[in-house]
Amino acid sequence: MSHKVSTAIVLFKKRQKKNGKYPAKLRLTHDRKQMYYNIDTKDRVYEFTEDEFEKITSPKPRGEYKEIQIEFSLIEEKAQKIIKSMRDFSFDRFKTHIGITGSDMKNVYHYLDIKTKAFEKNGYGDKAAKPMKKALQAFFKREKNLAFKEITPAKLRELEQYMRNKGISPTTYHRYIDSLKSVFFMALRENMISMDVFPFGRDKDKYLAPRVVTVKRALKLNEIEKIYNYQPELFSHEDEAKDYWMFTYLCNGINMVDLCNLKYKDIGTDFISFIRRKTEHSSAIKRPITIPITDDIRAIIEKRGNKDKSPDNYVFPVITDDLSHKQKVYKIAWRVRKTNVHMGKIGKKVGVDKHITTYTARHSFATILKRSGVSTEFISESLGHKDVTITETYLDSFENDHKKEIAKHLTAFKK
Repeated sequence: MSHKVSTAIVLFKKRQKKNGKYPAKLRLTHDRKQMYYNIDTKDRVYEFTEDEFEKITSPKPRGEYKEIQIEFSLIEEKAQKIIKSMRDFSFDRFKTHIGITGSDMKNVYHYLDIKTKAFEKNGYGDKAAKPMKKALQAFFKREKNLAFKEITPAKLRELEQYMRNKGISPTTYHRYIDSLKSVFFMALRENMISMDVFPFGRDKDKYLAPRVVTVKRALKLNEIEKIYNYQPELFSHEDEAKDYWMFTYLCNGINMVDLCNLKYKDIGTDFISFIRRKTEHSSAIKRPITIPITDDIRAIIEKRGNKDKSPDNYVFPVITDDLSHKQKVYKIAWRVRKTNVHMGKIGKKVGVDKHITTYTARHSFATILKRSGVSTEFISESLGHKDVTITETYLDSFENDHKKEIAKHLTAFKK
């Protein structure tokens, strides 16, 4: 840390309350900048008159004032401990740690809460942190404190069996374990734990989650042809589901989150170009996915797209900017469920005996191109489920004319 960080409990006189008192806050000073942090807890609200605060901070406070001075000392002690643990201090990182009142910096739940709050605030990040915490609370039968040293390789093997008995799928379990592993790395970076307590690894005395073999969900080209040629009642639920599903399939297997977040500024004359929501805040390589606009894609946009084609308007009428993050998540999830339900009905009608979902469209995009001879550098077998940055990097590096030729494979059944 290049500059010293000083701490002090002060009376925040910029905000006087109706009772005439002022809130006491923790003030941090770093690099000539000051920030103030709330120190209230569920059990105590720190607000005082100027006279009361003077008695608290006097050299020899008495009675209740002495108790409050001790509490202030403990708050500053905790703040200094957090500051010392940081390799590179920032006010935002400090707020993340100090904001969870009474938390132990060696508590696993503390770090899972940090990741959960970040996801709920920003709309991206680790959405497995919250269910991972609930699973650990149920497994250890403890609501509040769980030390890192308690999560041993032996306990993780027991947890694996526990989750299996609860009906948690291997794929979901892997997401949970990845979330748990990441909080260990967070604590290591903060110097809150040593590598000795890190339970993961390939050594015999460490824990390695079982490898997940992904079930192939892709449709064959003749099955795609049956869906493509199916003619539902115009503007019915099936017609709507088919359009969204075909758009996903034709547009590089675009997932529904990215589809719903497409704006008209992403739609060019010949190409759609966008950054995946999943990677725009986490990937070091922020290369746009470029999709050649075929006649089928253009027709779906004209049919289903919003009529207001202002650059900042969404292409499809699923979400709007005035919605909260949670409302957007609900709307997109509803769109996915509705599409999946009616695509299931279409599948039965056309004789495709497979579970058809928007995820199927994504897998089908990958495997149809692979079977058509497209290089693995252009399209990976899992299309982002193992390493999306590789796929995205190669999508960007191909020449546009080559992309147009490759796009023709997606409707090779057309005469």
